[in-house]
Amino acid sequence: MRRLVLALLALLAAAAATGETLRSLSYTHPGAGLSAITVKGGIGEVEILAAAGTEVVVSVDLTRKGGGLFGDRQSARDADAIEIEPRLAGGELTLRLKPEHRGDAHLSERWTVRVPAALAATVHLGVGDVSVLDVTGDVRVQVGVGDVRIEGPFNSFGEIRAASGVGDATLRTPQGRTEGTGFIGHTLSGHGPGASTVHADAGVGDVTIRLR
Repeated sequence: MRRLVLALLALLAAAAATGETLRSLSYTHPGAGLSAITVKGGIGEVEILAAAGTEVVVSVDLTRKGGGLFGDRQSARDADAIEIEPRLAGGELTLRLKPEHRGDAHLSERWTVRVPAALAATVHLGVGDVSVLDVTGDVRVQVGVGDVRIEGPFNSFGEIRAASGVGDATLRTPQGRTEGTGFIGHTLSGHGPGASTVHADAGVGDVTIRLR
């Protein structure tokens, strides 16, 4: 079973490996009236950062993955056609790339999203790593294959749940350290003094939550 885990992690590293940046996209949205933000990605990385400003500021780097000469040409053409698609409904801003290229063998996307700290943040990513840092609203992360890192102020959060189908789950708070229970997959739960919640789920990969 250990060999299976190592093989899956090796596949993750190969899938998420990036090279030349083909295109950089940007988008800004006023924070007034927003209560939540959702990022839906395919293969790559997503980082959500609490910022001092009042706007949502987004940048996405589209990078080329290995694929040989023809793959390089195809990925460059694909990158030229991609844009950030924002959708606003009921105070929730959802961001994704259009046209979708989930499972694309040649492109990787690297998201950096700066948000007002109080916004709720949700991330769905197929393959790659997710970080959510210093947000004080609800945090939801779901990754197919990849690691999840969540950090923030302990006093902001109440219910805390984390699960990994194949990997570790760890929670660190001022109250101490909690390790997930399980054999191959691990789950954990905790509770803080706040009102916001943290739910993090990785199919294959580690989930690390650190609340200061």
